[in-house]
Amino acid sequence: MRRAAIVAVSCALSACTGEVEGLIGIFEPIRVPAGEFVEDDVPTGGAPTVTSIEAASGILTVGQRGRSLAGRTTEDAHAIALRLEGLGTGWWVRPVQDLDPMFPGERDFQLDYDVGGGAPPGLHTLLLAAIDEDGRRGPGFPLDVCVRDDRVPDNLNACDPTIPPPALVIALQWDRDVDLDLVVDAPDGKRISSKAPTSAEKVDNEVPKDALKDPHVGRLTRDSNAACALDGRNSEALVFQEPPARGTWLVYADLFDACGEPGALFEVVVYRRRDRGDGTFALEETARTAGAVWDLQASGGAGAPLYVTAMAQK
Repeated sequence: MRRAAIVAVSCALSACTGEVEGLIGIFEPIRVPAGEFVEDDVPTGGAPTVTSIEAASGILTVGQRGRSLAGRTTEDAHAIALRLEGLGTGWWVRPVQDLDPMFPGERDFQLDYDVGGGAPPGLHTLLLAAIDEDGRRGPGFPLDVCVRDDRVPDNLNACDPTIPPPALVIALQWDRDVDLDLVVDAPDGKRISSKAPTSAEKVDNEVPKDALKDPHVGRLTRDSNAACALDGRNSEALVFQEPPARGTWLVYADLFDACGEPGALFEVVVYRRRDRGDGTFALEETARTAGAVWDLQASGGAGAPLYVTAMAQK
C-alpha cells in the first residue's frame, strides 16, 4: 500500500499507464538516490503529518552525499516527500516504514539525500510532507538549513552575514574529472602551488607555524583530484583572510594529468570581501576568466603552467 501511494502521486501528475516513469531529477538541488522523483507539485489535501525530524546538522555542503534524515509521521502516512522549498521542479518521494512500537500511532521514515550543484549557498527551507494512500500530501514540515559551497570558502558567511568572509579568494573550477592545479605567483615572485601551498616564506626549508597564523598569508584549500583520485570537487582556491601584499598576482592553470579525459573547460574567479556598513558582509565576485586545457598539455608537473590572468592588489 505504501508503494501504491508513490504510484498515485506519479499518476496524478502525468499520463500513467501503470508504470512509474524513471525520473531521476539529476539537476535538482537535492537528490534522493533511493527515492523516486515526482516532477511538478504533489497534490495537497491529505491528512497525514510529519510529527518529528532527526537531522545531524542544519549545514549542507554542495556536493555532499549520503546525508541522513529520519523522523516519524502519523499512522495514516504511506510515503514521505522532500524538497528544498522554492527550488527545483518537484519532490523526492520515499515509502515510510512500519509503526514505531516506542511511539504508538506513528510510523518511522529514514532516507539519505545528496546536495547537488543547483543548491545556491545561503539560508533555505528543507520541506517535508507526509503522503496518504491516494497520493495527497499533508501540511509541510519546514526544517531551516543553510547551504554552503566549500569550493569558494566564505567562513560560513552565507549562513550568517555578520561573519566576515575572507578578504580575497582566487578560485579555479573545472568541468571534467582531471587533475588540474591552481598556480599563483606572488608579486615577489614566490610561486604558490600544490607543492608549496602557502604564500608564507620558508625558513630553513620549512614554513614556520607562526607564519601560517598570519591572516595576510594565503593558503590553498585542497589539491583536488590529486593523482586522479577523484574527490568530486573539481576545484581549488587560494584564500586570504586579510588582504595580501600589494602588487600584481599572476594566476595559472596546470594540467597535471588528464585522467583519461580529452580535456576540460575551466574558470578562474576572484572574490573579494565587501563590508556593507551595517554590520554584515558579503563575498562578491569581482573577476572571471574562462579557459580550456587539452590532454596533450598534461605534463605531470614538469611543464610550464598555462597563464590565465593577472590580478592587481592595491
